[in-house]
Amino acid sequence: MRTTPVNVQRYLPDFLAEDPVFTLLQGALSWEHEKLRLEIIDMTKQLFASSATWGLDDWERVYNLSPGTNDTYEYRRNKLLEKIRGARTSTVDAMNQIVQTYGAGYVEEHNDLYYFNLYTTCKDAGMMQEMRKQILTSKPAHLGMNIYTGYSWNGHINFDGTYTYGSSNMEWSDG
Repeated sequence: MRTTPVNVQRYLPDFLAEDPVFTLLQGALSWEHEKLRLEIIDMTKQLFASSATWGLDDWERVYNLSPGTNDTYEYRRNKLLEKIRGARTSTVDAMNQIVQTYGAGYVEEHNDLYYFNLYTTCKDAGMMQEMRKQILTSKPAHLGMNIYTGYSWNGHINFDGTYTYGSSNMEWSDG
């Protein structure tokens, strides 16, 4: 597909461009072709979950997902892609993908001690519940986990007047 704007005049003999009426007509035709080209590109983007915008509603209907009223396209796409990936082996990469669906973060394993640490910047309570549900479903049953929220772990320091870092710890039991 063409990536440059349409100009139908370039396909015609040069002497036709000397007629001002003909040039105006070709300009109008080029603009109409350009609008169609952009519509085709936009329509094609809706066929892929990773680039869909207004087509996300259809994707979510197929995968039985209900978007929140304030969910962004990026968040909705990530949630959809997580659902499309489906059940898979619990690896650090798989867990990292879940965490990164809900913001920045990563998982740090401590298999010898039977637990892992999950670091995330997610602060939204609804998104935390969704992440919790997916992590508890995906994690190996024999591993415990610690959740660290905030920004201090990724290089951003929250200054509160006493030079302490702004992170918090929360308990996520299976219940």
